Amino acid sequence: MANEVSDLPLAVDMDGTLILSDMSRISAKRVLSRKPWLIPFVLLKELTGRRAEWKRDLGRLLIFNPSELDYHEGFLEWLTGEHARGRMIILATASDRIVAEQVAAHVGMFSDVMASDNDYNLRDRKKAEALVARFGDGGYGYAGNSHHDVAVWERASQVVVVNPDAGVLDRVGNSVDIVFE
Repeated sequence: MANEVSDLPLAVDMDGTLILSDMSRISAKRVLSRKPWLIPFVLLKELTGRRAEWKRDLGRLLIFNPSELDYHEGFLEWLTGEHARGRMIILATASDRIVAEQVAAHVGMFSDVMASDNDYNLRDRKKAEALVARFGDGGYGYAGNSHHDVAVWERASQVVVVNPDAGVLDRVGNSVDIVFE
């Protein structure tokens, strides 16, 4: 017997979805304003395709309180209901694991965290591949907001769009199950 879509694990993106900001921008702003001599190193890593490395570097130096972030309240309320009825919810983000684990601990409903680390930037097709490796093709639902999430939705059984970037709804078309604006 097939599982209902709402019984599948739900992977949730963080930046722009769970929170209405981007932790890479927050990290860069907070850390680099205090330590501007790191700017050339961050730029060099970005320009040489080592984004995961600079995210980790900034994640190690970032001091922040997850309770001060701006969360998508309507979506968070829905997630709370899904969690209360026993649904497995995973934070799946391109943000660095150090930062993601702090946010997940604050929110308190995630079964696990899948995130970027020093070597691997969990974004776009890489995120889709990681979720398929763990849950199988169509073995999960996914909540996201950007064009980087389209590859993940293509492999998911449930498409949840939260706070969509311009043009995202057009790209996912009729496959959308739930939208939180």
